[in-house]
Amino acid sequence: MYRTKIYHVSFHEALSSVSLFFHGCNFTCKGCLRRVYMYDCHLSEIPKTSRLNFLTIDKLIEILEKTEPKIALFEGWEPTLDPMLAEIADSIRNNEIRTVLLTNGYLYPPVDSFDEIKVSIKAFSYQVHKYYTGKSNRRVLRNFKSIYENAPEKLSAETVLIPGLVDIDEIERIAKFISSIDPTIPLRIDCYWPVVPNTPWRAPTREEIRSAVIRARKYLENVHFLSSDAKIIGRVRNLWPIE
Repeated sequence: MYRTKIYHVSFHEALSSVSLFFHGCNFTCKGCLRRVYMYDCHLSEIPKTSRLNFLTIDKLIEILEKTEPKIALFEGWEPTLDPMLAEIADSIRNNEIRTVLLTNGYLYPPVDSFDEIKVSIKAFSYQVHKYYTGKSNRRVLRNFKSIYENAPEKLSAETVLIPGLVDIDEIERIAKFISSIDPTIPLRIDCYWPVVPNTPWRAPTREEIRSAVIRARKYLENVHFLSSDAKIIGRVRNLWPIE
């Protein structure tokens, strides 16, 4: 039986949402959270097993039917590397669960299989993006436009404010690019969380976050942010792997 690239599933009780973690990525982001936290960082107890145990679609559906979530977040590393991605999402939607894809946008996703697609634009400047991720951003920007052309109502964007790298000026460039497509596309600005050893960047200050949001709102109508100290409401439980 074929197995997916899903190695971890967590459940956020307050949101009635599951997070599906896919293994592997086509970027090598220098500040990637997954380098430090393989599992959901909001868990009170991290699974002790070090062996990756990948789920079949049937086993995934069995887990979800016991929990009855309203939303499924496809995240990870990078979900679009899974050749079974469309089949997984379609199976979940058949159970009336809203599917939300979080992707770096380097590979064009199966748009019809998702209710929402959030593209993480790491940087607009080519050199910044190449330095941070190891890859060009040309395909990302091109795919972002293509997703909008095919499913504008599903598309949103996110980026990470990294002082000294993806700074306020770079956030403004990203917002300006998005607005050139449609100024109503939502943008979420996340705050960099300096957890990876030997990286030179720090978390942004409140004033820097505020300034980045103000700059982005010069171009976009729907801008919000997620700070690194945001509190998770309710309990977060591990559903897979089962030890």
